[in-house]
Amino acid sequence: MKTSLVTGLLALTLPFAASAREEGASANSLGLADAVRSSAVGPAALYFNPAAMHQFMQYAVESGYEYSQPMDAHTFSVSVVDSATNAMLAMGVGYSYIYGHEFDSDNARTGHNLRFGGASGFRGNGYSVHAGLSGRYLSLTIGEDGAAEGITMDAGLLVVIADLFRIGIVGHHLIETGLGETPRQMGIGASVYASSFLLAFDTVLDFETAEETSAQYRVGLEYAVGERVPLRIGYETNRLTGDHAITAGLGFVSRLVGVDFGFRQSLVNDADNVFSLNVRGFVP
Repeated sequence: MKTSLVTGLLALTLPFAASAREEGASANSLGLADAVRSSAVGPAALYFNPAAMHQFMQYAVESGYEYSQPMDAHTFSVSVVDSATNAMLAMGVGYSYIYGHEFDSDNARTGHNLRFGGASGFRGNGYSVHAGLSGRYLSLTIGEDGAAEGITMDAGLLVVIADLFRIGIVGHHLIETGLGETPRQMGIGASVYASSFLLAFDTVLDFETAEETSAQYRVGLEYAVGERVPLRIGYETNRLTGDHAITAGLGFVSRLVGVDFGFRQSLVNDADNVFSLNVRGFVP
């Protein structure tokens, strides 16, 4: 499944991989510092908590572009999540093409990232419980001679109380691949949504990148002006890499279309920033 050459190359970038977001993840989550394991909707849920695909009924098609300066990386993505056709089952698939360089290297880094998953749940009187699974196939080419690939999966749970409080828990990369981009992690999130305000917190525990378990902490705040223009800010810190970053985002959403822009800037390294843009269409 993978060559020892590229496994070694990827191991050199473990600290960066631990802090980097998955290629293809949505711009709206970036604006919230990716603190969305309890609040993600549609395509964002496919990447951060598959259970959350089932919490709202919608058929969304999303395309996106992301630029990451540290690796001069360009990512082009498309995702589809359908939780409207079947009220009991939500399904989604997402694909990203990656083109850039290894971190702190001139070696070209290209590849493909594929996400696919499903979710279901139970809606009671004033609460709901959702569960989901997603798979990830990652294929990378580093330089001229190396190639690496792996298949792994996530499992998630989401509890919604009174449409106000949400708690999510996710196991990331539960199948070992040996790639630095897919360390085994557990994400725990909590959020409050009321009157166009969203406040969300996430903790991500990384069990593999270092000898000891390391933690990332994320917080995001969103306010939707007129319920059409979401404004987002966020903050994240990573104890493994020592990095701290701020994020911001802006969007527009209507009954048929949504547009989101997200930005992340490291407070430790001025050259470490990420830009992301997504356009979504909603099938009535």
